[in-house]
Amino acid sequence: MSAKQVKIKWPFVKGENARLIWIGDPIRYDNKIMLYAYLRSKGVTKKILLDWGTLPCLAIQHYYINGVITASQPPQGAQEVDITIYPNRVQYYEKPWNIYGSTDLAISRSFIFFFDGKNVILPVIEVLRSILAPNGFLLHRLFESNSFPQFFTETYEPNKIHLSFSSLYEMKYTKTPFIYQLVWLLTNRDLRQVYESLAFTWLQERILKFEWNFTQPITVTARVKEKDNTWTVLQIVNVKNKHIPYENISISHPEIQDKEQSKEAKKYTYHSINKYGDEEGFTLDEQVDGSTEDFDLVQMNQLSHEYTSVPRVKRIKREFAKQRLEEDENTKRYYGESNSIRSTADSGGQQLARGLEHQMLHEVKTQGELKDFINVLKVLEQYPEVKTIQAFTDVLPEGMGERKYTKLSDGITKRSYVIAEVFMINDNRFNVIEVEREHRPLSTIILTSNSEQNWGMIYNYLLVNLVNACGTWNSKFLKSIETKGIGVTKAKHSSKGVRHRAKILLSKLL
Repeated sequence: MSAKQVKIKWPFVKGENARLIWIGDPIRYDNKIMLYAYLRSKGVTKKILLDWGTLPCLAIQHYYINGVITASQPPQGAQEVDITIYPNRVQYYEKPWNIYGSTDLAISRSFIFFFDGKNVILPVIEVLRSILAPNGFLLHRLFESNSFPQFFTETYEPNKIHLSFSSLYEMKYTKTPFIYQLVWLLTNRDLRQVYESLAFTWLQERILKFEWNFTQPITVTARVKEKDNTWTVLQIVNVKNKHIPYENISISHPEIQDKEQSKEAKKYTYHSINKYGDEEGFTLDEQVDGSTEDFDLVQMNQLSHEYTSVPRVKRIKREFAKQRLEEDENTKRYYGESNSIRSTADSGGQQLARGLEHQMLHEVKTQGELKDFINVLKVLEQYPEVKTIQAFTDVLPEGMGERKYTKLSDGITKRSYVIAEVFMINDNRFNVIEVEREHRPLSTIILTSNSEQNWGMIYNYLLVNLVNACGTWNSKFLKSIETKGIGVTKAKHSSKGVRHRAKILLSKLL
């Protein structure tokens, strides 16, 4: 992976070096978080729109060539030094900034402190991308208030932490370096408080800034440029002496499974045809929705982390999964072109809820009683009061401890659910949750709100609570949701057919 190149669309002449002179604040653009990067070459400054997830590869004052952002050259005279940042010695500082060669105005946000006889200027964005959020998952969570619970639950024991990840948490982030970074952030209270405060500031002011409220020294190796006895930090290349106060970490994830080889033939295979031949990398395109699996693995080589101790990570496997290795005449073969174009947007990008794939109703594939529910929604969508319906399906999260409700009566099949987001002609929106009942008396839940809500987080809270309550909607929990400005309605099931159920559901929405 480290040999692969990651490129951006290059606005300069091929072979021409361009210096990155400014990294803009994050902005919401086309339902994604993005930023503007300003590069300058031969007296010309050009502004490039990039996904926020590209940030780890951007180093201020460094030179780039031919759009390759996984390789950059530091400016002449730059040096690498070890710097220890002590608590209570750091001041936040901001001032208006004119971007050289551009009419755009900006705000320079930095931390200023004194170290080893030098004044040090440390840009806020460098702290974000190298210390607090050095990978795509943590970078995108910066904009979400209290969103961790929809991705994992934490359990603490003496000298041990267990993280139970939901299906929303991408499997690639269970690699050990990502787990260490996440646990370091979660288990050091000062780091976590600063990180979680950033979302509140962003939601209120649409900027990412914070006070230096860390309670422990942080040591980094930084690439700096010196002028007038002042070091300006251009890039942090190593974060040292990171302490995790636990010796044991265990993790579980729906995709961490024992593989049992099967003699059965594969049901389908997917073959990628690279129409550009044997590529050495891929090109980023901000118009592409979703994220590439590989990008975080490439950028892991951009920054080093050193820990005072290395906890043991145990991966708990949940169940056996068949691994079909053979193909036969019944194996369906799908072929697709790979044009090596990717994105570093968050998973989902323009989708309406984080990490969940919304589809039009005719695209949703399910079976059994959930298929009946999809048919109810298809009828509902025909009513003139309804503008459109989008839906997604998944299996229930694990919840806390050993919960039988996550599986059907066969003890093997995961219990599924469908969430439909119904948009009405009058611009009202309703969120309808249907869980696979298997002859259980469980009502459909309808949620709505007049204010902006983090629906992905609310869905997860609701479903985890359902699992913890062994398959019942806890009335006390539902009332707690209502205190957040969310209307909650239950709809009982009818045995009078699809059209009758659709009519009842419509009456609840009106």
